[in-house]
Formats: sequence, C-alpha cells, structure tokens
Amino acid sequence: MDQGGEFVNASDAEVNSYSNDRCRQALISDVSSVARIHLDAFEGFFLSELGYGFLCVMYRAFLVNPAGVFVVHESKDGQVTGFAVGALSSGQKDRWLALRFLPQFLLAALPAIFRRPRMIVTRLASRFFETGSSLDLPKDAALLRSIGVLSSERGGGAAGGLLEAFEQIALRQGATHVYLTTDQDNNERAQKFYKRSGYSLAECFQQDGQRSMWLMSKLLRGVVHE
Repeated sequence: MDQGGEFVNASDAEVNSYSNDRCRQALISDVSSVARIHLDAFEGFFLSELGYGFLCVMYRAFLVNPAGVFVVHESKDGQVTGFAVGALSSGQKDRWLALRFLPQFLLAALPAIFRRPRMIVTRLASRFFETGSSLDLPKDAALLRSIGVLSSERGGGAAGGLLEAFEQIALRQGATHVYLTTDQDNNERAQKFYKRSGYSLAECFQQDGQRSMWLMSKLLRGVVHE
C-alpha cells in the first residue's frame, strides 16, 4: 500500500497560504472523492493505472487502519479537493491490513492485470510481499504516504494545509516525527516544498531496485526527542 512518494507539485506559496479550518479527518463517504482526486493528481502513476475501483479499496483500508492518519481538504462550497494519508509506524500491522483486503485488491485490479499481466502482478507482489526493502522507521514515527490535490485547485494552499493537518493529528496520536518519501530526480519543486515545510533529507534509497527516492523527516513541534 506504499504509494512510493506520489505527490502533486505545490507552488512556493503553498506552505504559508493554507486555511487549516478547511481540513478535517476523512470519512468513509469521502473515499469516492479521494479516489477521483488521486486519478487527477497522479495521472500516469502505477496506482492510477490500477483504476478507480482499486483506489477505493485502498483508501477504505487506510480508513479502517487504527494507526491511519487520513485528512481531506474542502473547498468553500464543501467539495473535497485534496487529501493527505499515511499511518503511524506499525511494521507488520500494515502488511496484515493489506493482506486482509487482498481479495478486494485483486478483484479491483483484474482489468489492469488483463492488460499488462506480468508488470502488474510483479509490482503488486512487491508492494504486498516485499521483504528487506521496507523502510525501517522508529516506532514513534508517522509515515506520510501521499498528498493529492485537484489540478484545478493547485496553488491555493491546500497542500500546505493538508500537510500541517496531517502533522497535528499524527502528533496527537503519539508521533514525534513524520517521515515521507519523494522522488530524487526531476522533482525539485516537491523537494523545495517539503524543505520549506521543515523536512530534511534522512536517507537516499532505491525503490523497486530502480527508482531513486529520498526519505525525508521532520521533528514535530513541541516534541523533545530523547
């Protein structure tokens, strides 16, 4: 269920122009909107290729995860226009949750599997059954999996608001740090956004043996890390 650093580019103004009273915790009724936002924000990415049905299953799984952190951003008229999702570091619990939903995931992914069976099955297996390549995070950390904002709403501050809302909820749930992954190459805008938000490079690594990634981290405000 790791989304591999999928991120919608934010403008330099995003960090300080948010309105956090428009961010709230996600509900089951938001799943359909979040899946559509994902398709709009991450066109051409692997998870988008798996389709709307797969994304609905995935985001429902995040919602039922007791360690999940899932927030949405609403427009002034109450429409969901963005989301941020992740979880407290829980090791095998994430994998157990993925396996619990495995039949639904596979059923939803069937159309994509029929189109490109070898690639899709290989990538899915690496996500659900990977061993040794998972990120080893502290137990008191939260991992931000993804931020997505509708393309029509970019530059309005939603990404910055979602990031802060995610951090606040993670802090209330006991996290002292937030970690995230983002692409290393051709990704300066997103890297700059995270740096301006207080994140720093913690590690470079290879995802799926070929995609160069950054692991970034931030110490949450008000927390003293011993």
